[in-house]
Amino acid sequence: MSDNARENRYDRQERLRVIGADGQARLRASRVLIVGCGALGTPSAEYLARAGIGSLRLVDRDIVEWSNLQRQIGFREADAIEGRPKALALAEHLRAVNSEIEIDAHPTELRHENARDLVRDVDLILDATDNLPTRFLVNDLSLALSIPWVYGGAIELGGHVLAISGKAPPCLRCYLPDLPPAGTLATCDTAGVLGSAASSVASLQTALAIRILATAPEPSGAPFGQLYQLDVWNASWRSTRVPPDDVCPTCAEKRFEFLDGIRGDDQTELCGRGAIQVRPSTPPGAPVDLEPFAQKLAGLGDLERRRHYLRLRSEEFSMTLFTDLRAIFDGLTDSGRARSLYSRLVGE
Repeated sequence: MSDNARENRYDRQERLRVIGADGQARLRASRVLIVGCGALGTPSAEYLARAGIGSLRLVDRDIVEWSNLQRQIGFREADAIEGRPKALALAEHLRAVNSEIEIDAHPTELRHENARDLVRDVDLILDATDNLPTRFLVNDLSLALSIPWVYGGAIELGGHVLAISGKAPPCLRCYLPDLPPAGTLATCDTAGVLGSAASSVASLQTALAIRILATAPEPSGAPFGQLYQLDVWNASWRSTRVPPDDVCPTCAEKRFEFLDGIRGDDQTELCGRGAIQVRPSTPPGAPVDLEPFAQKLAGLGDLERRRHYLRLRSEEFSMTLFTDLRAIFDGLTDSGRARSLYSRLVGE
């Protein structure tokens, strides 16, 4: 390929008067953290990679499943067959899309213990998670470190998006003050999700991210604080302003309960599959060598050894143990049973 052809890679984007050559240069210098590599994270990462964002850091705790392929566009059947960690599979895909940018993949979970390290040097956080505790943690990070972020959610036939400056109200907890009671929110397990609804939400998220990075808007100006709600089935769209909450625990009172580890769960039911994730009570500070665990688990079932994880299959369940000592138990919906098995098999 000629140098001239490479120089024209972003030509159609630079022609946009709202971006231009200066905006493209700012995108090239930008670093984005994407939390979650699923229905929102895969299209968002692809759009940002193709737009020329200089560095993408991918964080995801899960592995690729067959049910993901309906809407998670960064994965192939081979990824599901192998059960590859999503962050690593997506990173490989993106490197084939754009070899000129930096891709940094972390097959782990965003937690208060590692959050500050994973967000180091980034200019924007894009939310593609599937649970509110992690989103509240991202919201804490944003306000504590003055980093803008773009919240998004997709369920059934639509979704919603909200950009937050990290420097001025409102924030996510002005819109959603606290965690709802367990089982009260619809999930993709219970309600389903249309693939194009997730892609539409991701498209809007990335458009707002590019706007923020390319134009450096004022913290209290558009597009911050504007809630966009989409219904792709009925082709409807609504936009409303989220008012700042004078008693918001995060942006008004500067309490970072999730970032400080005051609130959070050790067990999580994973959206989109019958599985429970269990975390160690004391997370390791660095990836651990899984070989001692492989020796311990040998003989208890069919054991698969990979660089970043071990997978033990039995007649009752499948356990995937990662180098951060998280374990995902497929085939279980009882969190107590999952914690008991974790204590017996892993040792905590």
